[in-house]
Amino acid sequence: MFNVAVALVAWPLAPMLARLMVRLIKDDPTPEDGPKYLDQQQLATPVLALANATREVLRVGDAVEKMLISARDAFTENNRLRLSNISGLERQVDKLQQEVKLYLSRLNRQELQEDQSNRSFVIIDYAINLEHIGDIIEKGLCPQIAKKIDQGLYFSKDGFAELDRLFGLTIDNLRIAQSILVTRDFHLARQLMEVKDEVRVMEKQSSVRHIERLRDGQVESLQTSSLHLDILRDLKRINAHIVSVAHPILDESGDLMGSRLRETVK
Repeated sequence: MFNVAVALVAWPLAPMLARLMVRLIKDDPTPEDGPKYLDQQQLATPVLALANATREVLRVGDAVEKMLISARDAFTENNRLRLSNISGLERQVDKLQQEVKLYLSRLNRQELQEDQSNRSFVIIDYAINLEHIGDIIEKGLCPQIAKKIDQGLYFSKDGFAELDRLFGLTIDNLRIAQSILVTRDFHLARQLMEVKDEVRVMEKQSSVRHIERLRDGQVESLQTSSLHLDILRDLKRINAHIVSVAHPILDESGDLMGSRLRETVK
């Protein structure tokens, strides 16, 4: 009877006590570079788990975009400080893509429908490609841009414009890839795949024009010859990883032949 009496007296106070406990005992803070959407309890519901993984991998893409923007700003402004956040972002990219892969590996232990299993593979593949892009930016582009700044090197006017344009196109392509991952839009996927050929042509033409400037004896081109070609190569590699998000969609529609698009749209 005593316990019943205590329960009856305490019952109206329970909501107030709950609110007080929430204020007094804070949840452990989520690390800024840690996963936000990978709810383990929702692994029992594949549709929700796949949506969570998609949201998380979009965060990876956002971090890679910040890396690209910082690299471009450092390149155009000759400002080494613009490179200072790239190592931290690259660590975040590594951590998040690993968490996404682990989350989906747990999901794949269940019986999934074919479309769910395929979707899981697409998300994992995209996360891996984003991680490769992060590596290229940190280990390839950053040292090259730092060398340009530290040694006071300047590209020719045309060479600088060509590289800056390719930087801009690469950032735009990544944003399109993020949209394709969510919408699975066929037309966007085809547009991105067509841009791959444009990037290939831009890289080839820029290399040819650079060699012509070397032949003409332009001092700026002579001083930055290897840097120009290395940056071109790395941006081309980054775009190849970005375009990979379009492959499954175009494969399903039959519009992908090897590594080339069919010439006509069905």
